[in-house]
Amino acid sequence: MKLWLDTIDFQAVKHAQDLGILAGVTTNPAILGAANEDVEDILDRLLDIQSGQLAVQVCADDLAGQLKQARRIARKSPRIVIKIPAIGDGFQAMATLEKEGVATLATAIFETRQIVMAGMVGARYAAPYVNRIEQSTGNAFAMLEQAQHIVDSAGYPTAILGAAIKSVDQFIGCARLGIAAITLPTDVYRRLFASSADIDGSLAQFDAAWAGNPLATSSHLFDV
Repeated sequence: MKLWLDTIDFQAVKHAQDLGILAGVTTNPAILGAANEDVEDILDRLLDIQSGQLAVQVCADDLAGQLKQARRIARKSPRIVIKIPAIGDGFQAMATLEKEGVATLATAIFETRQIVMAGMVGARYAAPYVNRIEQSTGNAFAMLEQAQHIVDSAGYPTAILGAAIKSVDQFIGCARLGIAAITLPTDVYRRLFASSADIDGSLAQFDAAWAGNPLATSSHLFDV
C-alpha cells in the first residue's frame, strides 16, 4: 500500500519524502481555500519538496469548465494528477483527460458504483472517503473489499486510494485489505510514529538494565 499525504503541511511532506515512503500529496479545494498563501505558490512548493505526484482538484462542475481547468493545471508538471468528482460530467472529463495522457483521480466517492464507473472510463485512481462512508453507512471496509474485487476481476487500470482517513485503525484496515494506496492528514500520519505506555515501559527497562552495568556504559562502541 503506497502512502500519500492529504495536506499542505510542508514539514510533514518533507518528513515522509526524507523517509522515502511518500508516493505523493493530495490537495482539495477546502485545503487550498483555507491557506493564507497564493495557491500556485503552494502547488509549486509541493512539487519542489517531494518527488511524487501531486493531486489537484478542479472547481468547475460542468464538462467544459472541468476540462479547461484540468488542462491548465496539468501543464504545470507531468506529476500532476487531476481530481474530479465522480458524478455526472466528471466521468466524461476523466475519460477525455486520460485519453490525452493526463492522469485523473475520481474523488467524492461514497458508493461502489462510482469506483466501477471510474474504472470503466480509465481513471488512474479512485478515492473513496473511508471515514465519511463509515459514519454514513458503517460499511466502509466491506465497500472497499467489494470494490477492490471488482477492479481486480475486471482488470480496470484504476488504483483505489483510501481517503478521508481519521484514525490509525482505519489506516490498518486499508492496509489489511490490500488496496493500492492511502492518503493521510498530518495528524494521522504523525500518530504512526507515536509511542505508547507499553513501548515506553519496555524502553525504560532497557535503559535501566544498561545503566546498571558499568561495563556497558563505559563501552566506547556506544559513545554519542
